[in-house]
Amino acid sequence: MRKTVAIIGAGLLTATATACGGGTQAAGGDKTLTLAESVTATPWDLAKASMGPEAQYYQPVFDTLIRLDSKGEPTPNLATSWSYDKAQTTLTLKLRTGVKFTDGTALDADAVRQSLLHTKSGTGSAAGEIQDITGVDVVDAHTVAIKLSHPTASLLSALGQVSGMIAGPKSLENPKVPVGSGPYQLDTSATTAGQTYTYTRNPDYWNAKAFPYDKIVVKYLADPTARTNALLSGQLDGATLNLNRVATVKGRGLNVVTYQPGDIEGLYIWDRAGKKVPALGKLKVRQALNHAFDRQAIVKSAKTGLGTPTTQLFAPGEDGNDAGLDDTYSYDPAKARKLLAEAGYPDGFSVTIPDLSAMFPQEQAALTQSLKDIGIKVKLDNLPGDQVFSSMLSGKYAMSYFKLGAPTVWDKVQLQLTKKSTWNPFKYDDPKADDLIERIGKATGAKRSALFKQLNTYVVEQAWNAPWNVIANAYATAKDVKVTPQPGTQYPPIYNYAPAAK
Repeated sequence: MRKTVAIIGAGLLTATATACGGGTQAAGGDKTLTLAESVTATPWDLAKASMGPEAQYYQPVFDTLIRLDSKGEPTPNLATSWSYDKAQTTLTLKLRTGVKFTDGTALDADAVRQSLLHTKSGTGSAAGEIQDITGVDVVDAHTVAIKLSHPTASLLSALGQVSGMIAGPKSLENPKVPVGSGPYQLDTSATTAGQTYTYTRNPDYWNAKAFPYDKIVVKYLADPTARTNALLSGQLDGATLNLNRVATVKGRGLNVVTYQPGDIEGLYIWDRAGKKVPALGKLKVRQALNHAFDRQAIVKSAKTGLGTPTTQLFAPGEDGNDAGLDDTYSYDPAKARKLLAEAGYPDGFSVTIPDLSAMFPQEQAALTQSLKDIGIKVKLDNLPGDQVFSSMLSGKYAMSYFKLGAPTVWDKVQLQLTKKSTWNPFKYDDPKADDLIERIGKATGAKRSALFKQLNTYVVEQAWNAPWNVIANAYATAKDVKVTPQPGTQYPPIYNYAPAAK
């Protein structure tokens, strides 16, 4: 199963959505697809790009080397074929000929080399996906050889997502507008940075038939109620739904698909060394937090019964998943209080967390009440929504509600469990985990799977986080738009939208 990084929404949009929806005919006969995003964009430097929902801002303009099909398997795109050497440390790709960027520059092997290395040089999660790349060689004008530090099963998947997007070589450093070779180009006259992004067809795109819409509009709309209202009023053609609105939206005749992308939701403990909140440096405190949550009740009430309770890092179907680990922490507030007392905190402790009730009201309520029930005093920090994301990454919060996944199990590890991981804001380091991760990087086959299980077990026993469930996602589209969910992605890629059959 392949997954995509899932991040929480970054803020609330106060402007009203105004673009016509329903995949309807706009003036001049053009078909427009209008989508809502719950996170802001960070255009247009791929070295700063993130995975997950933000990908929808990039997909119209930047094409990928690999296309992941509806089952998440790699298929040709800018790369028409590929092969590994015997050691599995060099991936050679043959590139499509005749492709040009929107500034007229040819897309060739050197452009691919420059773009990949530029993305890798960054600090965003897209850069983190390809940190195993040690170099890119130009074999000839339309052949590149990607060098790896060790064998990894995650590279092809990464090249089918933001990490594998190719930008024009003249636009790599601090671009004001995106220069790609994708199916669309940004219409700056109809774009308001931070709010609305409008894309019109790239007339020279090599695979125009795969994209039935003449125009795509992506709106930043973090408030889930506003998204639902915009869907119901016909102002949007596609958006994620809170699970408690599924029945309402279906009842109005819109199309709704529910699926499990495999992301893990719950309390993420960033400060495991106790630098900001000393209590969190105690194993028994972190274990107490795990016993504080009634996972079954959270899934039933906050998630309307959709989702799978879990206490572990990896989802079912992933390497390293161990069903037995889900019994590690039962819901037991009395035991949680006992562990707190044994750790030296009989009266609990105080902690500040971001107030996410505007975006995740049920989840926020479950979190704060569960912590209160075991004596932990929670202060909610109500800061502007578009600052929550950056504040988490800066280490402002010792812990918080969060949900996270990644394209592969290895990527999930790289994203949060190493000292350099993007979602390890306190740069927590553990020698035993480091050793297991290093051995996983060099292993293959059954040995690699066994090491993933050892790492998962260790992380659960050490209570690095307090997971609740493997999330279920709901996505709604207008009556005349159909969408195919992509394995492991919270937001379907733009090539999975099409007019619904009448």
